[in-house]
Amino acid sequence: MLMSATADGRSNTWRYALAPALIVLFLACYPQINIWMAQGTTWNGAYVVSNYDEVAYSAYVNSLIEGRPRKNDPFTGRDDVQTESLYSIQFIPAYAIAIPSRVLGLSASTAFLVLNFLIAILSCLALFFLLRAITKDDLASAVGTVAVLCLGTAVAFQGELQHRILGNYLCDFFPFLRRYQPGFAFPIFFVFCISTWKMFTDTDKKKAIFYALMSGLILAILVFSYFFLWTAALAWLGCFALLWFVARKEDRQRTLLNTGVIGGFAAVSIIPYFLMLANRPQNMDDTQLLSYTRMPNLFEIPEAVGALIAIVIFLLVRKGRLAFSSPEVLFTLSLALTPFVLFNQQIVTGRSLQPVHYEIFIANYTTMIAIVLFGWLTAKALFGEAAGTRLRRGMIYFGLAAVIWGFIESTATATRNAGYESLRDDAMPVLKYLHEQQKNEPPVDGRYRTVISTNLMVADFIPTVTSYRSLWNPHTNSAGGVTAAENKELFHRYLYYSGFSEEDVAKALDENLFEVKAAFFGGGRALSELDKNAAPITRAEAADEIKNYGKFRDTFDRIKANDPVLSYIIVPTKAEPDFQKLDQWYQRDEGKEFGLFKLYKLRLKS
Repeated sequence: MLMSATADGRSNTWRYALAPALIVLFLACYPQINIWMAQGTTWNGAYVVSNYDEVAYSAYVNSLIEGRPRKNDPFTGRDDVQTESLYSIQFIPAYAIAIPSRVLGLSASTAFLVLNFLIAILSCLALFFLLRAITKDDLASAVGTVAVLCLGTAVAFQGELQHRILGNYLCDFFPFLRRYQPGFAFPIFFVFCISTWKMFTDTDKKKAIFYALMSGLILAILVFSYFFLWTAALAWLGCFALLWFVARKEDRQRTLLNTGVIGGFAAVSIIPYFLMLANRPQNMDDTQLLSYTRMPNLFEIPEAVGALIAIVIFLLVRKGRLAFSSPEVLFTLSLALTPFVLFNQQIVTGRSLQPVHYEIFIANYTTMIAIVLFGWLTAKALFGEAAGTRLRRGMIYFGLAAVIWGFIESTATATRNAGYESLRDDAMPVLKYLHEQQKNEPPVDGRYRTVISTNLMVADFIPTVTSYRSLWNPHTNSAGGVTAAENKELFHRYLYYSGFSEEDVAKALDENLFEVKAAFFGGGRALSELDKNAAPITRAEAADEIKNYGKFRDTFDRIKANDPVLSYIIVPTKAEPDFQKLDQWYQRDEGKEFGLFKLYKLRLKS
């Protein structure tokens, strides 16, 4: 090995483990620290949103903290939902966050802030001990941990790398930190890899069975945690087991037995999972951009990197530099080949569900692990066991380079989004006021009262802080509580009350405002990275939507004004919208100011 553990054993290993944990923790928390420094003593408690969909997850967690049922829709204010959603099916992370929060009296925003710390630390530790189990090398494991987590965004060609080359990106920062998907289950995925590795490599049969049972239990947890992680876990397990079965003939019977144990747990958990999934609303497939295809996909970045690693390993095996049956070689190969399964499973299943999620949330990280292990294997093959000081220094330089790039990712995100995050925090006082008001304003006919915010960011954050229903926000259709047509109808109401004219809508479409395009045409057509097979939006289609909105404005009547009834409107204090349409149907009170925002209580005119 390149760097063996020193005589003080475990204590030295823990020092190596804590070093990357502290580094990644700082980088993970830097955007939040940046807001704390900017807001100072006026910070109002908002967590920094690192990914577009985090506010949807915090909204669902808030609903559970408030004691609402599992099958609730925080975006439409309904507690009587009969169908399942991806929130209600993937319930383990949500309840694991909500129950302690309720006991400790934490808000969803505070819980998500704490979660940022925990995910960073636990992910580092899980990854470090996975690499340590394989390499038995403290330094390589520490450097590898930093490299995987700091360079994972770049390997997916996202974040600052894509921004600096193409000027845009689908996601930035560190995708594994997205709370709570995939963040909660991300370290659990690597614990699954550790237990599976021990299952295959431990010579004690009883211990191997124990690790098989442990792997099976962890897989069951992953099934009800995050779709893209449990399917990735199964794909990797399949690759690893197949390679082990082929390369190690003497272990075939044991391989089948132990893998079968995990398969049993998988079956027991996946059957109820699919039964719940069968009770999904009809429009959920469209909302989640499920497509029916058997076309192969062989040109994603993780596949290209994996193919290159596999080719070089086979060349080294042919030259006798590496043993194909080596557990370390098989593990590395399994990670290199897994992306081909993830991006081409539709050839067998006929279904493809936003494969970009594999690319940015797991395949990029498993590919980085394969790169780290490939480098470690290659160094052993070319330089032998006594690699010397030069390679030790090289690993340190590689780790420093990864940390520098991670710092670039973190600080660039913090700088770019600082204005938005400050604005979100400035909205907290008015949202906290509404949270207090809801105690005296119970649901009417099972529905929570409706609030409209003319600022979309605030509208999206309403369900995270209160149980009130946001008339419309970018995640209204994500829980399956409304059809595509109903979502568009609510969006029309949102535009109408917010004072948007047809010209304003046309301008928003011309400026490619994602929220507007997604409301009219769906997320896949609004952003091609989400659905590469989606047809582009034509000018004629855009013109038709503008015309349809014009008809909606012209035919708006009391029946529409009464469904749903608005209770409050939140507007910018110094840039209030055109209230002409709203005032036609509602009476506003004198309003309350909360810093940058003003709240009007509304009463439907008789």
